Amino acid sequence: MLTAVGAAVIAAVASLVGVTLGALVEPLKLNAARRAKLRQERADRCAGFIEAAVRARQHNIDLNVIHRRREIGELAEADAERTAGYEDSYYAARAQMRSFFGLLVLSGPDDLVAQARVVRQRDFDLHVVRLEVDEDGGFDRMNLPPVVRKATGAADRAIEEFALVARKHTS
Repeated sequence: MLTAVGAAVIAAVASLVGVTLGALVEPLKLNAARRAKLRQERADRCAGFIEAAVRARQHNIDLNVIHRRREIGELAEADAERTAGYEDSYYAARAQMRSFFGLLVLSGPDDLVAQARVVRQRDFDLHVVRLEVDEDGGFDRMNLPPVVRKATGAADRAIEEFALVARKHTS
């Protein structure tokens, strides 16, 4: 009988210890899950921002190529519909960048927001020079005008630096 009582006492103590440990560990598990969800949301926002920035960059380059071809008479003015399509796509990508930027400002951290601001500025700098033409008046699809090439390189570097900061905050 003593062994039956001893076994019951041991089972009761083990049950009490298990419940106590569970109560202590549960907040830790919930906190870890919340942090993981926050990192995933931040990663999704950063990925969306990068994708929108890359699309905006490409549309600016496409607009430059079309403009230069039109300037030398290689494209007819009837190609305005294609230009309008690229412009619409560019502004849609810019709107997405703005949305993701707002979400990044909302959730932080500040160094990620600062780098996203740099990406937006470099994109705007590229947009300003998108209608530049070659100095010699010719057209070479593989080589952008120097000012456009410089702005494109700056945009590429800003996107890459944003990705590096994002990786630090999402992995």
